[in-house]
Amino acid sequence: MANANVLYPGQTIGILGDSISTPILLARAKQMGFKIGMYSSNENSKAMALADYKYIGPYTDKQTLKMFAERCDAVIYDNVFIDSDVIRYVSQFTSVPQQDGMLDIVQDRLIERTFFETLNINMVPYSTIVTLEDIYQAINSIGYPAILKPIQRGLNGGKELLIKNQADIVLASGFLDSGTYILESYVEHDTDYSVVVTRTESGSEVVFPPVEVIYEGDQLMTAYTPAKLDASVEKEMKRITAEIAGNVDYVGTFEVSLFLAKSGSIYVSRISPKLSPAGFVFDYAASANEFEQHLRAIAGLPLTQIIPGIATVFQAIRQKEYQRVQTQWVIKDNWHFTFYGNEPDDETKVVGHVLIPTKSISDTLVKLEATAIWKDVDYKTKYSNM
Repeated sequence: MANANVLYPGQTIGILGDSISTPILLARAKQMGFKIGMYSSNENSKAMALADYKYIGPYTDKQTLKMFAERCDAVIYDNVFIDSDVIRYVSQFTSVPQQDGMLDIVQDRLIERTFFETLNINMVPYSTIVTLEDIYQAINSIGYPAILKPIQRGLNGGKELLIKNQADIVLASGFLDSGTYILESYVEHDTDYSVVVTRTESGSEVVFPPVEVIYEGDQLMTAYTPAKLDASVEKEMKRITAEIAGNVDYVGTFEVSLFLAKSGSIYVSRISPKLSPAGFVFDYAASANEFEQHLRAIAGLPLTQIIPGIATVFQAIRQKEYQRVQTQWVIKDNWHFTFYGNEPDDETKVVGHVLIPTKSISDTLVKLEATAIWKDVDYKTKYSNM
């Protein structure tokens, strides 16, 4: 007998919005037997071309949103910048398992930090900033260096300001004209981590092993697992992640970003209701990947318990590396390429990635460095300490 709370092959999952992960998510959903509806404001979306049902329009078009929702047995979103009001509207016409609460948290840094405080989770000291005078006062307790970040993610293009000394404070005046900011202490650290977790409607969760990541600016460039971690640190990271998962109304896969300070303290940077590029490593590094777990949770199926697999390295490919990486396409027998089909004007935008299952992460990082393709990624610091 069919279970009304379970999605079965042949039923329709709608995807609202899109990102670089959407074509992979869509392909995996089709492999599981689902039909796919797609709603996006981007008519050139690669995922849109793959969907069974296509709806193109702005997220303010309530009539088209309603038609899209009514044609789907469930809707999921794959873009963290979708307004939570849109999710609440769509929820009137179909099931949206992810709900809107996580979006409210992650789109407003002040709400996010209040959420962390209620869970007694360690984060860097911060202060709310409205005027230049607020910075002068806050810096007395926060100290230098500090980072000025917009409260609303995406505000002013998401631009941030690193304040190293008093002379830098004057530069903040142009930022504050666009809205409210927060000033965060910059805590020195060498290592960033991503922990991917999937949560079911009943509140149970499965946590993937931590992934060590390398950023260039705020762009994730390299990721690998297993990460070099003391057992006690890994246990605490998983505990923090499970604590967050236990206190959100969210169904599916999401990411917790953390870093390890030189003092040994663990800090949470952010949470994000999305399929993380860092989690792509689990195509080889675990018994289930983040896409399958996400869809299983959405469909009301039991989650796969994670069995660690092969050590794997993820390397992002930006538009500016696309031509040079073609040599590796020909000569590397263990590099597994994925290209997203996007053609961005900005050469720093990611257009694909490579996954490298390996016996030695350090050797693989050395080989990535030797290609001289990703000159702005600091591999040496990582492989020298392994």
